[in-house]
Amino acid sequence: MSISIALVEDDEDLRDEMCFQLDRAGFAVFGCEDGVSLDRHLREQGCALVVLDLGLCGEDGLSIASRLRAARPELGIVMLTARGRLQDRLSGLECGADAYMVKPVDIRELIAVIQTVARRLVTPAPLPGRQEWLLRARSMEIVSPDGKVVSISGMEATLLREMATQGTDVVPRRQLIEALGHDYLLFDQRRLDTAVSRLRHKLDEACPEKSPIRAVRGVGYVFAMPLREDQVAG
Repeated sequence: MSISIALVEDDEDLRDEMCFQLDRAGFAVFGCEDGVSLDRHLREQGCALVVLDLGLCGEDGLSIASRLRAARPELGIVMLTARGRLQDRLSGLECGADAYMVKPVDIRELIAVIQTVARRLVTPAPLPGRQEWLLRARSMEIVSPDGKVVSISGMEATLLREMATQGTDVVPRRQLIEALGHDYLLFDQRRLDTAVSRLRHKLDEACPEKSPIRAVRGVGYVFAMPLREDQVAG
């Protein structure tokens, strides 16, 4: 799969080695040392996917991921960092990363993840007559009934998968929070509301005539249209 990649890594030796390996794998890859050089590359040439370290000089990777996801929702984002704690992984996914990988990583695994994320960048043809939403959690996308593809983060995929298991029944807030790997009693529930609000905005843009996610005050959320998870895609 041919795809253009910006690799953001402040360790020059590691950046050069990874660029070499990804180039050998057939990707068009450009190395960037920080957020400033990444922004310049995106303005001048652009790319389809960013492989992003977190511990960068200047603006850190979480901040970069957040603004990239807001400004360029079509962009694939793979975080590759030495930070391996659960909270670090969850923070990365909440900031919009499509995948989170912990160094050291085998280059073959990185290539496989890049290819998986890249598959969601290709918009499939609309599926005639389909009245349901289709969740492709593995490739980080959800497809509207008329075939519009919406890119989602790992956190959003988890929320949608939990909703898919409930059909059109209400999913309690506690169930959603625990699905994300958090303790319900310790978790700031405003973070859940923010995440769902961001997801609702994405889906409303794809299906403006009928908002699929609805809040049930004091209980949780419901996906009010048929939602099926594709177990094969991705």
